[in-house]
Amino acid sequence: MLHQTNRYLWLIILVSVVLYFGQAVLIPLFLGALFAMLMAPLCRKLDKKMSRGFSGFICTTIVLVSLLIIIGVAAWQLATLVEDLPAVKERSGKLLSEAEKFIQSRFSISPAKQESIVQRQLKSIGQSAGSYAGQMLGGLTSTVAWLVLSLLFTFLFLYNKERYESFFVKIFKNQEPAKVKLVVEKISHVSEQYLLGRSFSILILFVCYTLGLLIIGVKNALLLAAVASLLTIIPYAGTIAGSVFPVIMAIITEDSFQPAIWTGAVMIVIQAIDNYFIEPYVVGGEVNLSAMATILSIVCGGLVWGVAGTILFIPLLAIVKIICDHVESLKPYGYLMGDPDGNKPSAIKQWIQGKFGKKKSKTS
Repeated sequence: MLHQTNRYLWLIILVSVVLYFGQAVLIPLFLGALFAMLMAPLCRKLDKKMSRGFSGFICTTIVLVSLLIIIGVAAWQLATLVEDLPAVKERSGKLLSEAEKFIQSRFSISPAKQESIVQRQLKSIGQSAGSYAGQMLGGLTSTVAWLVLSLLFTFLFLYNKERYESFFVKIFKNQEPAKVKLVVEKISHVSEQYLLGRSFSILILFVCYTLGLLIIGVKNALLLAAVASLLTIIPYAGTIAGSVFPVIMAIITEDSFQPAIWTGAVMIVIQAIDNYFIEPYVVGGEVNLSAMATILSIVCGGLVWGVAGTILFIPLLAIVKIICDHVESLKPYGYLMGDPDGNKPSAIKQWIQGKFGKKKSKTS
């Protein structure tokens, strides 16, 4: 038993070392695998009408166009934000002045002393600005390289997908081939459905956030909606950060606090819609990770791959859980990673699902 535990520990250490030092290749490889899973249903339909190479090329092009649209919208919104910088600076100055008065009244720290503290901090930030700029430029270059490699891997995964299924059948040659193939197909299907559901969930949230923020007249609504919806891929912390970020931006960019209050109300309402409608009906409850597993994956992902790891490790862990749930010897690990109450809806969710289900059955 002790010998087996030591083997597992050494395996974890080895995998961690490989993930850390191989991130330049592994990050685009995993991104390509995720894109390929998202495009697999469409690729299967196109395979019936054209060659595999052409269908794989079309699916990869769709991924490329989608990424270019996202980058284009983000760049446009950032350019708009840069144009508003003078107004933002003026608004920030007023907020800082009010904050100085509050601190002086509460803590008896004079405005002059507060300014000296701020200037000292700004000086230290300015000294490291050059290194930050270099890091950002290097990060931008590596991101472009990752995206190019990811698209290449996406095409190769789609083009050779049957070979990978045969690979797993050959690995488990002691098992019955038909059974292994069935398990592989089931894992692929559940993984595809999870990733598609999560992508549709983000898209629906983006549309809802955009409409809500445009209705109340908040500036840079598309950028704020994109950030808020994309952050939901990180459970718990991402949802909170995605809701708080638009409120902070509304406080800084708007002339009064009223838009920020309305922004907070919009975020709360849409989060409720997400919890009670989008999540159960679009994403589904087949893959529910426990809070412990999610937090550990975010922390470990951040330590190993940085920001990319905090995002990628969540769907990767979900896919690992799916594999564990469908392989008999790994089911205990799937149970450990899962949320025991994940498939059990709350009282409000049960009531909403009951009402919605009844209406759906009547119409059908």
